[in-house]
Amino acid sequence: MKLKTKYIVGAVAAACVVAGIAVATPSLGILYNVVPVTGTINRDVHTHAHVALPGSEEGFSAEVETDGAANFIVQDVIFAPGGTTGWHKHPGVLLLSLTADSGSVDWYHANCENHVYNAGDSWTEGTTLHDVVNTSSSNAHFIVTYIVAKGVSKRTDELAPSCAAALGLT
Repeated sequence: MKLKTKYIVGAVAAACVVAGIAVATPSLGILYNVVPVTGTINRDVHTHAHVALPGSEEGFSAEVETDGAANFIVQDVIFAPGGTTGWHKHPGVLLLSLTADSGSVDWYHANCENHVYNAGDSWTEGTTLHDVVNTSSSNAHFIVTYIVAKGVSKRTDELAPSCAAALGLT
């Protein structure tokens, strides 16, 4: 490749990076962010469990399934009051819990409808656009387990949806 072509390609790549940073909505107010473990499973996962429960005919069932190799990532993260994850998506499934000493958080869907989660609550997330905001006066402490495709980043920052501006979520 000629030197002039290399400069042009480099300039275009740099402009794309700068534009991506300028328009994405990054996390704010992170006080603590540790990934204590990342593991890889180099095959499809098809695991199912069924447990009989006393007094229940149906019992309890759980299932984890992937098509292809996956990374399992555990994250321990704390957001200050007013902190936000920023608008983002995940390339997989997440299992989240707010610890017992946590303040409440508002989880916003892409249509800006929200759901409040409180200390001790757990939930799942998939690939949809969302933002989580610590609306309490206490720190919000999350323990998160990600199941994502092997070699893929656990999140992608995204533009805020048009409804977010009216709520101050941009």
